[in-house]
Amino acid sequence: MPLDQYSQDDDGFSGDTKRRKDFDCPECNANNPYDEGFAPGDEVRCFYCGMEFKVELSAEGRWRFREI
Repeated sequence: MPLDQYSQDDDGFSGDTKRRKDFDCPECNANNPYDEGFAPGDEVRCFYCGMEFKVELSAEGRWRFREI
């Protein structure tokens, strides 16, 4: 997958705009727990590979992580 493409997280949170407590890194697939949670518009970092992502919602309401 090209680095500038969106990565889709298909773990059952489609359409849910509430805060989430974890995400699977689109780059290395590691699970990253966030005690404080995050929501669309936030930036998150993978604790394993160090990649940073902007959290967004697609037009269909799916969570997406865009590399920044």
